[in-house]
Amino acid sequence: MAHLLMLLLFSFQLFGNNLLPAESYTLRGRVLAADNREPLSNASVTVGTLNISTVTNQDGYFTLRVPESARNSRLIIRYLGYENLEIPVVTLIDKPNNHIVLQPSFIELGTLEVVSGNGRELIREALNRIPQNYAVDPTMMVAFYRESIKKNSNYISLVETVLDVYKSSYRSYETDQAKIYIGRKATDISPRDTVLLKFQGGISTALMLDVAKNPEIVFGERGDEYNFTIERMVSINNKPHYEISFLPLPGITDILFRGKLFLDRESLAISRMEFNMNVEGRRDASNIFIRRKPSKMKVDVEEASYVADFIEDDGKWFFNYSSTQVRFRVRWTNRFFGLFATNYTINSEMAVTDRYRDGVNKFPREERIRSTDVIAEKVEHFQDPDFWGEYNVIEPDIEITNAIRRLSGRLIRRAE
Repeated sequence: MAHLLMLLLFSFQLFGNNLLPAESYTLRGRVLAADNREPLSNASVTVGTLNISTVTNQDGYFTLRVPESARNSRLIIRYLGYENLEIPVVTLIDKPNNHIVLQPSFIELGTLEVVSGNGRELIREALNRIPQNYAVDPTMMVAFYRESIKKNSNYISLVETVLDVYKSSYRSYETDQAKIYIGRKATDISPRDTVLLKFQGGISTALMLDVAKNPEIVFGERGDEYNFTIERMVSINNKPHYEISFLPLPGITDILFRGKLFLDRESLAISRMEFNMNVEGRRDASNIFIRRKPSKMKVDVEEASYVADFIEDDGKWFFNYSSTQVRFRVRWTNRFFGLFATNYTINSEMAVTDRYRDGVNKFPREERIRSTDVIAEKVEHFQDPDFWGEYNVIEPDIEITNAIRRLSGRLIRRAE
């Protein structure tokens, strides 16, 4: 993941349509846990007959705009450890204060089933089954992507884009492709700053976090450098899953990953993965992320964490969401004895909002996002204020779920 970001040695210069049919409905609700009435954040909300989806925000709220044709469909609510709930779309129309309560899911295990211990063989079998568990044919996706740079407690750059994505077959080594449909940015540049900071390859990294498509990024060829431990069984989408933690083997000095992943018990498909790099206290960690910097600048990477999430549709699993957060600390050795430091936080998220299997085509080379592209510079050519409508100001602290909520009517496949 060495292409995540780079620091350059220049004067500071921080980078600072076809919609739904006129007849559409806006669905709103709040998802709560039945056992403690607490809101469930990041619960998946999907229209069953379509590939239109969103997730709840930190307070459990969601808003989703759907076409009139979905009136007789069902809304599916999913959350880790709780039973799925299906609700007729028609019952949510024009009702702004819907409280949707999910019941905890209790897994009944066979008397001989092992739910703890060494998970290495399960992981190896899961990797072997990737070609049969995930899409055989290429698909097209619409995705909402955002990235931000925070200096200490202040945002200095935020970018939002709507993407078209060509998702290649999980049985091929062909890379995924993305192109920008529309985009915009906001910057807050201080004349006192003296370093040019660019976040490079954010969209490419978001796609590479499809660990089912690119398992070697984390595990290498066979995962031989890790210990895998089966922790417990949990319910995801009303199905039992193995929760497996992983850590680098003792004695390995390389910078690797640690975290947990969830395997569907029946198919052994990877449905979710949460992991981070063991960068704490490693002076060499900056070499992974920083491509170029001034000689007097010292960079300590304090966190590099990632999430990848998948969704099942008709027996196959599809990439659905990814996020990245990298925090680092910058010191100048020739200033104030190096006592003062600046903290930077890089965040990026990609959420798939629509997926379809017809009209699947690769993009012309000149339209594709490259791993070296700085998206904050690319969006200069894709800005259209009319597209964003009332959502006309980028709000730094707004969660991606709220951004999708405000644009849900536009984050679908566009007519040719």
